[in-house]
Amino acid sequence: MPLGWIMRTRKRNNSPGGFLLLLLLLVALTVMKGNFSLAGTDSACCEEKVFVKISGDVVRPCVYGFCEPPDLKALLVRAGGLISVSDATWTSPGVLFKSGEDIYVRCRKRGPQIIQGEMSAFYRITFGMPVSLNRETQEGLTAIPGIGWGIAKAIVRERNERGGFKSIDDILSIQGIGPSLYRKISPYLGL
Repeated sequence: MPLGWIMRTRKRNNSPGGFLLLLLLLVALTVMKGNFSLAGTDSACCEEKVFVKISGDVVRPCVYGFCEPPDLKALLVRAGGLISVSDATWTSPGVLFKSGEDIYVRCRKRGPQIIQGEMSAFYRITFGMPVSLNRETQEGLTAIPGIGWGIAKAIVRERNERGGFKSIDDILSIQGIGPSLYRKISPYLGL
């Protein structure tokens, strides 16, 4: 027998067998994942409902999502820790942070300085949190789809004249906000 004939007979197309083997492997992994939880993973615990922004002297400043309100230690873990070498000596106060908070951490020799604030309206809109009609700046109100600079200015002027809004539908008295625009912007508003 010539050598070329042997080589030709050994070439087989095993793609159907390889496909079935891959499919079997994927099914096995899916079954194992359903029966055995991986230690340390909490990705299936909940949908992230609490969003907190952390910045300052942290390794990875960002907005992080949590299943429940985090304390300072949980925030620092997600942000990669503090830039300072002395961060191991700091203890975390038992304060839990609410969704929409903006936490600024500054490293000090005697401990962390924590400055709490509110996320900007642009972040709040992005993460589906309401924007306060009674506290937001004119610029922040422009983050709401459908509100431009002029209407935002009118909202702030009306808020100052009234001493604050008692309910969200109080803004219907502002010129330029009719029922159609109100329906569009009301999901983004809070007091």
